[in-house]
Amino acid sequence: MRRLIVALLICVLITGSATSIHNAFLLNDYQDTTSASKSEILIEDGDTGAEISQKLYSSGVIKVTKVFYKLALNQKRATSISPGIHEIDLKISAQAALNQLLDPTRNRGVFRFNEGLRKVEILDLLAKSKLVTGQLSPAIKPADIFKTNSLEGFLFPANYSFAPGTTTDQAITQMLTRFNLSAKTSKIDQGYGKFSPFELVIIASIAQAEGDVQDFTKIAQVIYNRLKIGMPLQMNTTIEYAANLRGKIRLPYKQLEINSRYNTYKYQGLPPGPIGNPGQAALEAAVNPQMGDWLYFITVKPQDTRFTSSIKEFNTWANEFRKNEEAGLFK
Repeated sequence: MRRLIVALLICVLITGSATSIHNAFLLNDYQDTTSASKSEILIEDGDTGAEISQKLYSSGVIKVTKVFYKLALNQKRATSISPGIHEIDLKISAQAALNQLLDPTRNRGVFRFNEGLRKVEILDLLAKSKLVTGQLSPAIKPADIFKTNSLEGFLFPANYSFAPGTTTDQAITQMLTRFNLSAKTSKIDQGYGKFSPFELVIIASIAQAEGDVQDFTKIAQVIYNRLKIGMPLQMNTTIEYAANLRGKIRLPYKQLEINSRYNTYKYQGLPPGPIGNPGQAALEAAVNPQMGDWLYFITVKPQDTRFTSSIKEFNTWANEFRKNEEAGLFK
């Protein structure tokens, strides 16, 4: 009988504990993970976990603040919540709310700038945004080591989070800061041989524009090989930049006569500046070219770029390219 009483007491205690846990957590947290109803939550730079919890609660996303706050404290990834306007479902669990806050597709404040975009294209994207305001100040420029006031080449392509009210100067400064980190990581800030950090950015921008990532190191080597023997670079992408064109497989002959220092058919050496904004792989390729004697390269078909030191072999491949072009492989 005594054992039965003890067992009953234990059951009561376990039941009481379970009820307490249920009340403390389950009853204080919604159980759904999605909802048809949504709310826009503004997360600002510097918001604390407590402030984010309160915003979620006030908007009807979570049931109480403390469950989300404790959850965020126990999950390191919560520190990656980005500023911006997040579209979050209403009346969902704290865990689901955290997951949605970390989903970049729900954040209208996230900007993705792809590798190779030009300065004018980046500024146009920012100008069209409802989050970024103001005009770019002429005082914003690259680090002194690059000895230029032009931003072309130094707006690092990546994902950025801009909260509403971010100024253009603040947005561009973020990109420059990210570029400086990449310059240090790739070591282009140290120069390479006789080439200055600024010249390396030019080379990286050409490699970025001319080929696919797997070919960057070879393209960089072609550039170095041509410069070494005084051969014009003859890169179509530099003319496209001068003429404000994009993605032309073949340029009209009249474009090859364009009067611009970016015309690398007409002028020897590097163009006067970068022709776009290179990513990490292109920057690294500029200081880590793949050794070879190549002077020519051509993309015969998509994802098939070939390199050679023989003009005869190049011309053979050029005929193959023309056949593939006529067959519609580049459409």
